Amino acid sequence: MPVALCWLIVIILALWLLATYHLFRRLNPYLLFTFFFVIGGVHSTLILQSPTAATDIYHLAQERREVSLIGVLARSPEIGPERSTLLVDLKEIMDRQGRKTVADGLIQLSMAAPPPTELIPGDLFIVRASIGPVASFGIPGAFNYQEYLSYQGIRASGWIRSPALIMKINRVAEPSWTEQLRYLPEATRYRLSRFLAASLPPEAAGVYQAILLGELANLSPKVQEDFKASGSFHILSISGLHMALVSLCVTLALSWFLRRSEWVLLHLPATKVAALLSLFPLTAYALIAGFNPPVVRSLIMVAVFIIALLVDRQWSILNNIAIAAFLLLAINPALLFTASFQLTFAAVAAIAIFAPTVAKIIDQKPTTDLRLVVRAWLWFKKWSLASLLISVVASLGTAPILACQFNRISLVSPLSTLLIEPFLCLWSLMLGLAACLLIGIPPLAHLLLDLGSTGITISLFIADFCARLPWSSVWLPTPTIPIIIAWYCMMFLLAYYRKLSRRWVITFGMACLVLVLISILPTSRTGQEGTTLTVLDVGQGSAMLIELPSHEFILVDGGRKQAPSASSLDVGENLIAPFLWHKRIRRLAAVVCTHPDADHYNGIPFILRQFRPKTLWVNGYESEEKGYKQMLDLATHLQIEIKVPAAGMVLMESAGVTLTTLTGGQTTTTEPSGRVGGKKGAGGNNQSLVLRLSYGQTSFLLPSDIGGETEQALLGQHEVTLKADVLVAPHHGSATSSSEGFVLAVSPRFVAISAGQNQAGHFPAPEIVARYQRIGSAILNTAGHGSLFYQSNGQDIRVETYR
Repeated sequence: MPVALCWLIVIILALWLLATYHLFRRLNPYLLFTFFFVIGGVHSTLILQSPTAATDIYHLAQERREVSLIGVLARSPEIGPERSTLLVDLKEIMDRQGRKTVADGLIQLSMAAPPPTELIPGDLFIVRASIGPVASFGIPGAFNYQEYLSYQGIRASGWIRSPALIMKINRVAEPSWTEQLRYLPEATRYRLSRFLAASLPPEAAGVYQAILLGELANLSPKVQEDFKASGSFHILSISGLHMALVSLCVTLALSWFLRRSEWVLLHLPATKVAALLSLFPLTAYALIAGFNPPVVRSLIMVAVFIIALLVDRQWSILNNIAIAAFLLLAINPALLFTASFQLTFAAVAAIAIFAPTVAKIIDQKPTTDLRLVVRAWLWFKKWSLASLLISVVASLGTAPILACQFNRISLVSPLSTLLIEPFLCLWSLMLGLAACLLIGIPPLAHLLLDLGSTGITISLFIADFCARLPWSSVWLPTPTIPIIIAWYCMMFLLAYYRKLSRRWVITFGMACLVLVLISILPTSRTGQEGTTLTVLDVGQGSAMLIELPSHEFILVDGGRKQAPSASSLDVGENLIAPFLWHKRIRRLAAVVCTHPDADHYNGIPFILRQFRPKTLWVNGYESEEKGYKQMLDLATHLQIEIKVPAAGMVLMESAGVTLTTLTGGQTTTTEPSGRVGGKKGAGGNNQSLVLRLSYGQTSFLLPSDIGGETEQALLGQHEVTLKADVLVAPHHGSATSSSEGFVLAVSPRFVAISAGQNQAGHFPAPEIVARYQRIGSAILNTAGHGSLFYQSNGQDIRVETYR
C-alpha cells in the first residue's frame, strides 16, 4: 500500500471521529480502539517498507559479503551461553579494497564468544564481519524474525568469526553531552550486568540479570524451559510489580528523609512530594531496564497513580490501563501487533475486570475477638486466595494470546506464580536492587546478592518441580478468531453475570457457542481437494508434508543443519510444529526419516512427542550419531511402531493417492559402526529412502540425499518408473547428485530445492541448475521463495510459494 494512501486513510478516520463525537458518544471508546487498530496497521506497513536512503545498511547488505564496519555500540551486548549479540549504529562501511562508504542504520552482529570487556555502549569501534540481509524462515505460522527486527529498525545482520576482529577506536574529540546522555542508561546497564556475572554463579546471575535488567539472553535453556513449562516465565520480565516495589521503596525513603525537615512538614505534603520525586529514579530505572513495552506500561501506570494522588482524584485501574495503552500506541501504534504488548495489557485488563470480586475477598475482616494467631492465619489465607485468584484471572486473560503466539499454555501457572513470586520478587529482587545501589561497596553488595540468590535457588526448585508435574503445560493448535472472541465473551459473562439480565446472559452464551461450533465443526474444503506436497523452508535441511484427500498427513524428514548462530534452535519445535498447528493439524499418520543425517532428523523427536504418528519409517541402518538413537528410543517409549520398508513397498494408499518407496532399507548392518561395504551406512546419502507419490495422472519424486551411484542403480531397474511432475532435487541440489541420465529420466516440470540461505554456488550447484533449465524445468528454491506448495487435483499441479 502506498505511503500516501495509508496516511490518507488515517486522516479520513480521524476527521470522521471528530465529526461524529456527539452523535456516537457512547460508541467513542470502541471507535477510538478501532482507530488505533487502523493506525497500528498503517504504521506497521510503513515500518516494514524498505528505507529510501541509499546510505541505509538495508541497501548496502543485500548480498552476503565480508566487510569492515565502523559504528557505535548502541545497546548493552546480549551475552548468552551459546552466542553474543551486538547492536551497532553504523557510521561507515569499508570493503576489502579499503574503499569507505558512509552508512546509516542499525545492524545486529552475532558471534560465538563474549565481546571484549573494554567495549561499552557509546564506544566507537571497528569490526570485521560477514553481513547480509536478515534471514527469516518462510514458513506459515512460524516466528517471523525479519519482521520482529524490522519493528526495531534493524534491517541487516552479520556474523563475527572472533572477538579478535573487534577493535575500539579512540576518538579525537570527546562525544557531545547529548550523545553521552543518550548511551548512559545502556552503559550503566552493561556495567551492572558485568557486575552480576562476576559476582554470582552463571545460573543465579542469569536470573538476576533478567529480573533486574530485563536481559533474558543469559538464562540457560534449562531455566527457560522450566519457567515456560510452569507458566511463570512472565515473572522473569520486569513488570508492574517490579516498578511498584521500586516506587514504594523510593517513596518511603524520600518521605522519611523529607520528614526530617521541619520546614517541609509545615509547608509541603511530604508524602506527595516524595511520591512525585520518586518518578525521577523510577524513570532512570526504566531506561536502564531497556524501556521495553512492559516496563513503559508499568512506568506509565505508576505515574498516573501518583498524579491521581497529587491532585486528590480517585484512582481507576481501568482508566489507568487505558491511559497507558493510549500513550504507548500514540508513540508507536505498531506495538498493538506485538506479543509483548498484547500479553501485558490482556493480563492487567483481566485483573482490572475481576478486581471487584478480589477486593471483596480482601475486605472481609475477621472477628476482632479471635486470638492473634487465628486472625493471622485467616489474614494469610485471605491474601493467599486473593493472590491465587489474580494469578488465575491473568492466566485466563492471556491464554488465547499465548496459544496464538506460542501454541502453548501452562495449566499450573497460577500455582507456580503464587509460590515463586514471594521468593523472586519480594526477596531476591529487593536485595538485588539494594546491591546495585551499593555497587561502590563491593563486600556489602556481594553479601546482599548472596542472600538474594537463596530466593533464586528456591524459585528455580519450584519452577523445576511445577514443570515436572503431569500436564504442567499443553501445546495447542493456533486458535481461530471466533474461538478467541468466544473466550473473551465468556470471561466477560463470568465477570458481570450478576449485573446482566438473564436475557443478556443467554444471548451472550448462545453467541459464544455458535462461535465455537463455527471453529470446530468440519467445514468444506472448497479449492483444497486433492493432495498437496509442502517443501518447508527449514534452511539447509529437509522437511516435507504430504496432505492426502482423506485429511491424513505424512511428514517426510524434519531436520536442518545447525549453524553456529542458531545452535539452540529446535527445528521441530520452532519451525515444523508451528506450521502444523497453523494448519490445525493435531495428529500425523506417519513420519518418514529417509536417513540418519542430522539435517533430516533432528527436529523429529519433538514432532513424535506432540503429534504421535502411528508409524515411524526408517532406512534401518545404524548410526554413529547419538541424536538418532535417542529419536528411536523416544519412538519406542511413545509406542510408535518403527518400520523398515522394502523396495517397492506401498507405505500409504488412501483416496487414490499412493506413497511408494523405490529403495528399501535393511534391518541389520554388517558392522557395529553402521558402515556397509566400506561406506557409512545409516548416515550415508546413498542409503536414503527414495519415495514416489502418485495421485491420478500426477506424480512426485522425493529422492532425499541420494548421489549419482544410487541414481544409476535406479536407472538400471526397469520396473521402476522415475518420471515425475515434481522432483525435490536430490541432496539439496548438490553437484554430487542430479546426474544427467537421472534428470532426463525424471524430466520434471517442477524442481524444488530445499537449501539454506547463503549457500549459492554449492546448494544448488550452478551446473545442476543449468541441467534442469535445459530440459525446461521450473526451479524454485526455499532459500529465496520460502516454503513451496505443490497441490495436485489428479490432473494438474498448482504451485504457490510463501514469499
